[in-house]
Amino acid sequence: MKLKNVSWRVTLAQVLFGTAIVIALLLGARTRAQGPGNNPSHLPTDWSHRHMVFSRPNSFWQAWEFQKEPRYWHQWTRRNGWAMRSANVHIEHNETNQNGDRDHDGDDGPAPANNPAHRDWAISLGTGGTVGAGQFPAKFTFDVNAAPSCTADYVAFTTSLAGSATVPSIVAFDNLYSTQPAVGGFCNNAGPSVKWAYNTNPAGDVTGTTLTSPVLSFDGTKIAFVESRTNANGGSILHLLKWKPGAGVTVQGTIAAPAVPDTLMAAGQAWNTTNCPAANSCIVNIIYSGARPDTVSAPFYNYATDELYVGDDNGVLHKFTGVFLGTPVEVTTGGWPLTVNATAILTSPVLDFTSKNIFVGDSTGRLSFVREVGSTIGTCAVGSPPCLGSVSQALTGSIVDPPIVDGSTGRVLVFDGTETSANHGSMFQFDTALTAGSKVTVRIGGNAVVATAILHAGTFDDAYFSVGPASGKLYTCGKDPGFNNRPAIYQFSFNGAGVLQTAGIPAPLVNLTNTFSLIGDACSPVTEIKNGATDRIFFSFAINANPAGTATGCTAGQGCVASIVLGGAWPPAATTAGIAVPFILTGVQTGSGGTSGIVVDNVGAGAQESSIYYTFRTNSTAAVPCNGTVGVGCAVKVTQSALQ
Repeated sequence: MKLKNVSWRVTLAQVLFGTAIVIALLLGARTRAQGPGNNPSHLPTDWSHRHMVFSRPNSFWQAWEFQKEPRYWHQWTRRNGWAMRSANVHIEHNETNQNGDRDHDGDDGPAPANNPAHRDWAISLGTGGTVGAGQFPAKFTFDVNAAPSCTADYVAFTTSLAGSATVPSIVAFDNLYSTQPAVGGFCNNAGPSVKWAYNTNPAGDVTGTTLTSPVLSFDGTKIAFVESRTNANGGSILHLLKWKPGAGVTVQGTIAAPAVPDTLMAAGQAWNTTNCPAANSCIVNIIYSGARPDTVSAPFYNYATDELYVGDDNGVLHKFTGVFLGTPVEVTTGGWPLTVNATAILTSPVLDFTSKNIFVGDSTGRLSFVREVGSTIGTCAVGSPPCLGSVSQALTGSIVDPPIVDGSTGRVLVFDGTETSANHGSMFQFDTALTAGSKVTVRIGGNAVVATAILHAGTFDDAYFSVGPASGKLYTCGKDPGFNNRPAIYQFSFNGAGVLQTAGIPAPLVNLTNTFSLIGDACSPVTEIKNGATDRIFFSFAINANPAGTATGCTAGQGCVASIVLGGAWPPAATTAGIAVPFILTGVQTGSGGTSGIVVDNVGAGAQESSIYYTFRTNSTAAVPCNGTVGVGCAVKVTQSALQ
């Protein structure tokens, strides 16, 4: 009886605490609606928000502690945006943008409630332009408590290209809520507008390419991304870019003629108006210590400390401080940079807010952790933090995607990126000390080794976050057990402690492609969002979509972006919706297609509020052009509800 009373008190505390959060945020939304004098609530969304996650806190005190972590608030806001906007019954469509200017989103076009679902737009990134397999665009929402902004909301894409006078390294678009090809939509525009486009390649180095995902500052005025260069050409560069303010008035750069930032700041110069004049675009270029290449690892930004971590292709983890708010430099003392696994290619690192450990996988199939100062879990292999953890796990194949860390349960998930192992592709789970006894292995491959078929990371449904792990599921793309080269979507469960379950796994959704499917036919990482009462996952696959099977909405023989509405029986009879993406055959049973990682937009009832963004992984084709153009890389926006 005493234990029951304790449990009851904890549950009541959680309810009261959660209610207090909701009331506070909704009151903030109402205040925002009453006038423009209040501070906007920004929401950056990048690759890291799907890898550092928080299931429902298991105690009042854990929930209280999470208030210190911005990603917890970002996650909460993203999942409760519908309710927050619904409180704004008197929202004005006039908004204040980043520069204090007034834009008139609601006056320039039909009100959201009267606007039908928009068609997708697609815009060229130039020949070969793509964010890349397993990498993500970054989306910035200026104010989650207000109507979408046509000039202040934007989405940024790296291009995987060597920047030049005619080729951008990175580009961003605004006027997102528009139609194409005709003028229309919420923003009354013919597709998006270039917000800025920059060539950040120093001295025109043809080996320097932007291959990984960008990350945003909290206020969206700066962006960090990596330019990968070979050792012989000086090693990779961390770029810290403040784009030119006043977009919509003085746009800087185009796709065909990207700009060079106005001011080049040296590493060790502070972000202030002396070193970076307020009206200028500015960039800081910091070459990795050791002159190392970086082809896979995207930067992870710690909003609370203004620090950033990133790996390289020589198994070394780097740390930078003063990134967006202070004096940007790489830390080269006190154990930094730190060798995790010499000669291995590191994934993007993930800093766990709870344990203060940094988790990273690598190309040898090893999962490791680095103890940062303040770490509470694990021990050091040598010395004291920062240090390599004394325990690592040698898994199978090659780890391509970053680990997924749940700060609430203290569990780490990692995916065997290539099917070269006896497990033919697997998902592994550990506690945050990586103890051998915590290891759980679930196979997600077929019956034979398919060495080039990459398995990307999965994602949780909304119930995992809002109710708890025991009520939630994880969805990932593996291989059809009967046809090893074909993709299949799997569903997995957890117990109340967040431990992955190995029994009772239901059959996957199969028959997405026809019986002849190419080696290397990988899905993109699976992305999830709950919009109102509807929870969906999104993913792409590369070739031979089978509308006659289960790939509803897809185009026969092409690649496809598909969605599934969750909550019904599993597996479903078919995907819920689909839209074609191009495929290019490059050899016998080889080719390229599908999309980059998929990032979600806002959630809400207004027209064009709720969309997803991605790039083609290959150039557009006659079968699947980019707004009528063939032979170019393409950035795409489609609705969440119907993939239109």
